[in-house]
Amino acid sequence: MKLLRKFVITFAGAALSVVSAVVPARADTFPSRPITLVVPFAPGGFVHAVALQISDRMEKILGQPVIVQNRAGANGLVAADHVSRAAPDGYTILIPTASILTINPHLYKNVAFDPRTDFSPIGLVVNTSNIFVVNASSAIDDLKGLVAAARGKAQAVSYGSSGNGSLQHIAGEQLQRTAKAELLHVPYKGIGPAVVDVVGEQLTFVFSDASALAQIKAGRLKAIAVSPASLDALPGVPGIVDAAKAAGIPEFTPPALWYGLVGPKGMPSDVVAKLSDALARALAEPSLRERFAADGALPATDASAAYLGGLIKSDYERYGQLLKQLNIRIE
Repeated sequence: MKLLRKFVITFAGAALSVVSAVVPARADTFPSRPITLVVPFAPGGFVHAVALQISDRMEKILGQPVIVQNRAGANGLVAADHVSRAAPDGYTILIPTASILTINPHLYKNVAFDPRTDFSPIGLVVNTSNIFVVNASSAIDDLKGLVAAARGKAQAVSYGSSGNGSLQHIAGEQLQRTAKAELLHVPYKGIGPAVVDVVGEQLTFVFSDASALAQIKAGRLKAIAVSPASLDALPGVPGIVDAAKAAGIPEFTPPALWYGLVGPKGMPSDVVAKLSDALARALAEPSLRERFAADGALPATDASAAYLGGLIKSDYERYGQLLKQLNIRIE
């Protein structure tokens, strides 16, 4: 009888341990161990830098380490797939770019996740600025001049991108379509080499991320428009809305690039809320906002999970339609 009682107690204890292991974390105990923040690219890029800044502040708020882990591959799809399959306990989260969740699923075959249903949105981090830049000695001074040059002769104006289907490629195809001009697209394996070739006058322009700011300040590049809005770091350079109107193509709206935080689907709502609150508090710190602004990034004004969830769905639908219209695909 004692042996049976011992067996029942042991079995019950083991069963309780198993149940405890599979029940998602709750906010009253979360986090009780380190959180892994997965970065979908190699170290050294702007996404990695943003992740480091966010993790440093969130771990102080949450009281547990937030460890940045880089998982590069397949233009961000490797990391996204990894996180979509992780336990939904809040201890594995991802910092995706807009393109990973809203563009790449339309470009690549056999994407294993649905960005609209296979993740738990946590919050928007930043909107990053993209800058139309030409060589500093170029006769083109604004978007209107760029459009005029493009209309002058087919493929006389060239632009670089970080590859087929990238934000720069989409922006170039949109510009070509709205300006009714034929541009020459030159794809690269990253935006850095394209920027270098604009400096070297091998390309007419590039729709660069904020990494071009250093070349602009050094006097090697000239900024002619900023998307989505003007930057304090580039006084006198118009935002894309005003620049497009002045160029006679008011309907031109190039893709916007944002970074967010998501976790696997099925995360408890109170755990999501705790992570979202920590992100919002981190983004409210003046030192972080100033750091991002200096790098050409606009910290999110709404870091809620609901806002990011709506943004993922709306951008997913928008880019799906746009890529079909522009006939952009990856074979």
